[in-house]
Amino acid sequence: MRILALILAVLFALLFALWVALSSSMPLTSGAVAVPVGGALPAVTPADGPPLPAPGLEGGVTITRDRYGIPTIRAISARDAAFGLGFVHAQDRLWQMESMRRLGQGRLAELLGAPVLPLDRFTRALGLVPLAEAAFQRLPAATRARFEAYAAGVNHAVRTHTGALPPEFLVLLHRPEPWRPVDSLLWGRLMGLWLSADWTEELVRAAMLDVLDARHLRSLWPALADTDLDAARALFSAPQARAALDALPAALAPTLASNAWAVGGALGATGGPLLAGDPHLGFQAPIQWYLARLETPEGSWTGATTPGVPLVIIGHGDHVAWSFTTTHADTADLFVEQPVNARGEADPGGDHVLTPQGPRPFKTRTEILKVRFGDPETLVVRETEHGPVVSDVLLGRLGTLARERSDRTGRVLTLATPVLAADDDTALALDRLGRARSAAEVLEALHDFGAPSQTLVFATRDGAIGRVSPGRIPLRAQGPARLPTPGWEEAHQWTGYAPFEALPQALDPPEGFVFNTNSRLVPRDPALFLADEWPGEARAARLERLLAHKAPHAAADMTTLQMDTVSVAAARLLPILLDFPEAMRASDPALARAWALLADPGWQFDMAAPRPEPLVWAAWLQALVKALYADEMGPAWPLWARVDPPGIARALTRDTFWCDDVATPETETCDALKARTLAQAVQTVFGATGDGAAPPPPAPPAFNRAWGSEHRARFKNPFWSQIPVPGLDALTTLEVPTGGDDFTLSRGSWTLEGPDAFTHHHGAGMRLVVDLATPDEAGFILATGQSGHPLSPHYADMLPLWQAGRLIAVNGKDASGGTLVLAPTGLAPPGR
Repeated sequence: MRILALILAVLFALLFALWVALSSSMPLTSGAVAVPVGGALPAVTPADGPPLPAPGLEGGVTITRDRYGIPTIRAISARDAAFGLGFVHAQDRLWQMESMRRLGQGRLAELLGAPVLPLDRFTRALGLVPLAEAAFQRLPAATRARFEAYAAGVNHAVRTHTGALPPEFLVLLHRPEPWRPVDSLLWGRLMGLWLSADWTEELVRAAMLDVLDARHLRSLWPALADTDLDAARALFSAPQARAALDALPAALAPTLASNAWAVGGALGATGGPLLAGDPHLGFQAPIQWYLARLETPEGSWTGATTPGVPLVIIGHGDHVAWSFTTTHADTADLFVEQPVNARGEADPGGDHVLTPQGPRPFKTRTEILKVRFGDPETLVVRETEHGPVVSDVLLGRLGTLARERSDRTGRVLTLATPVLAADDDTALALDRLGRARSAAEVLEALHDFGAPSQTLVFATRDGAIGRVSPGRIPLRAQGPARLPTPGWEEAHQWTGYAPFEALPQALDPPEGFVFNTNSRLVPRDPALFLADEWPGEARAARLERLLAHKAPHAAADMTTLQMDTVSVAAARLLPILLDFPEAMRASDPALARAWALLADPGWQFDMAAPRPEPLVWAAWLQALVKALYADEMGPAWPLWARVDPPGIARALTRDTFWCDDVATPETETCDALKARTLAQAVQTVFGATGDGAAPPPPAPPAFNRAWGSEHRARFKNPFWSQIPVPGLDALTTLEVPTGGDDFTLSRGSWTLEGPDAFTHHHGAGMRLVVDLATPDEAGFILATGQSGHPLSPHYADMLPLWQAGRLIAVNGKDASGGTLVLAPTGLAPPGR
């Protein structure tokens, strides 16, 4: 008994000590923190570089938090405000900043060990750190000063925190290195990778070359109609394309979408323009965004920041409100490169590469990857004029591609993208955008925007609205590259970038509104090629109809549109799917009931969480798409699996060869496939037999399960979900039922494969609505909360509001969350 009591006492003491440590890791939100004036902060020195600039404050900074932990930072200069923003970012999201920085640096394995080496290899091969350093040196002195002040704020928050660091650092027994100004520029490069999907789509097409014939390939991608597919097969190995896609780390896979629109004052209820936006990224806890308001004599800025960056990315300044969507422009190409010897002869081990001008030496650099609990790894990175050799890190060095090739040429893949341009000035463009006072100044600021290609929607206090798509769009000698292309042929080289004046723009159009939902920006066959496919056309059709048929618009109407769950894609596709003979469903009550449920006009194609129809519809799509394509695609199916409504319509009406199951001797019809897969859907989600395998049930099933029972927005914590402690994942994961699908304005993306296929995993992690007549009443919301600390009351406190479609005013009037003063030594704190 004594031994048991002793064990319990020790356990209690350990738990109490853990609680004390975790509690002490919470940020200080009231009181004062001393900050030396001017450049008097203690110098901080990274492990691998010279001492960093450590600017102190020019004056005092007051940080007032509201009930949701959203800070309003008041300072006498934009530089001091950047210091304050760095301070609060470090207080609330230090681990998120550390993991982002190390991902960009290719140094995650130093903390997390060998399992994350594939991430390190890829980002180290891209060379993001020297690119960020080059971009930082290009910034004007005033902008560099704000980045330096931000870094000093981050480091001062870490230095002056008297308790434990956030729990991730406790688990890893790690103290972060000082934040450097260039670290803040790594986020833009990573975002450029996440928002550029065309190069991975080239790999997907290449992966299909040996499993699909020309008819099937061109049905999936009509733009391949003029492509020499036989030449593409000879150029590149389809099995190796599949291997490269399998090896691409999931954390670097593209994830892109968004909505944004602006309504002119003539259609606004208050007479001022309205701006609405909701950027779509993969869900996680905490979400990628952090809300803040900065007030200075130079100007005020309110909106979504990202931890690690001293800029408001989406939001409003004193004169302009703005939001971004992804353009989906084709801005990245994969080049197949031929290693040769100095004489230009094919050689898998050659140290030269074949170019249109003849053999040229590979550029090489050596990277040492440190591994926690393991030996360092040496990575030799090769580069050509197109970019880094990514196949070396995805498939291994020298000859890996040749294993699937009879000629053993050892060809490799390089990635060409503006994201890897050393002269990228996107950070300067964002800084200038926040200071713009008119539509002309917005356009002028965007001249510096490099990558990723985005579409900006904006509105100004003087009444202008506009849409413009900044970013570098490659010009290609022979037109778009839809598959990896030979790097040694002149016809496939880039010849420059499109001039800014040629990029899509719309200013104060006669209809009185502008928008983009990743939808078409240019007419077909334009002089400037942007993309073959525009995935947001269904959302665009719904939004345009709602904007055009209701006026005047108030801010509350914009919020209602953001929560709209009517699917135009379902409205267009469902009549095709329901069109099969009544005799096929007459003998199966479950199938007949499901058909009638979806055919009922009362549904109105609303993918609302409480309704059963969306669940039947989604399950039918899941079964139908797999039945259409998986048998032909074979091993490549998981790499392609997607819901493409126009493609499905083609497969069921024009290209009906997809309906036949190639694994059976019979020739199946599209009508039979539609009936069979609807029965499968009923069986999957309601347990009704109805699939021909057994007699049908005596009565139709009760369709009493709602879409929200399966379609639940899930926000996993990237760190704690990987710790093998029972219950920890559940404690740190946030989950709520939601409506929508990939084609609704309230975007609720789900997948085709896996036990949690219907889980809502991608969508609007942040929403904003700004009425330029009353910009200080602008509404914002995050999907999770401000804090990255699972024990913080602000870890998940916005989630119920996000789920309900409510917004929060971020105007500094609410001080219930406490006031913290960063007080320069010898100076009084600033007033309001």
